[in-house]
Amino acid sequence: MYQPQRSASALGAKQATLPKFSRHALALSLVLAFLSLARPTRAGAEDALAFVQQQHQRIEQVLREPASSARDAQVRQLLGAFVDYDQLTRRSFGEPCPASQPTCEDLWAGYSSDQRTEVRDLLEQLVRKKYEQSLVKTLDYDVTYRGSRDAGSETRVLTEAKNRVKVREPAVRVDYIVMQTPQGYRVVDIVSEGSSLTKNYYDQFRKKMHDPNEGFANIVQKLREKIAKKE
Repeated sequence: MYQPQRSASALGAKQATLPKFSRHALALSLVLAFLSLARPTRAGAEDALAFVQQQHQRIEQVLREPASSARDAQVRQLLGAFVDYDQLTRRSFGEPCPASQPTCEDLWAGYSSDQRTEVRDLLEQLVRKKYEQSLVKTLDYDVTYRGSRDAGSETRVLTEAKNRVKVREPAVRVDYIVMQTPQGYRVVDIVSEGSSLTKNYYDQFRKKMHDPNEGFANIVQKLREKIAKKE
């Protein structure tokens, strides 16, 4: 059966007579859609905070067990799922450069594949050693999570550690720079009392690279000495 087409004016007239509640519902749905698009950044920050908190609890639980090779292996595994040593190493050698260093240079770009592998493995051992020592020392601390802040592709998770035995000691502020990676969230830098771990390493490595008496070989030697040092 033939059905005549409605004119554009007729359609417009019908839309204009939509009930008020329909127009309001449409407007509300648009607002909710916008909010749902805006939400991932905040949700991502909250997820990053939850990641740091959960990983800390797991590592702390293992560290409270009696010392053994099995415990050490488990801590190593947990830290590998917490810290992105590849990203941390790159940052320590100026890729990307620290934001506070306008004259920074990319040392990493000048290294061969073998050199990169060597310093990456050494820096992982050193960071793991230092961080594990720090965690053992703070087992008697109360850690408070102060929230998180979005910073582009990164999230800064804010924490404070307070000694529950020596209550007069000031709280220690430690922030974790977290990124989303193909393996999930990972820490790519640690900022203690405002001091960035990767920037500190970068400053040391850059100084050695520009000293004609030191250079890459000396960086490797110093890393090995720090790893072997008994503390």
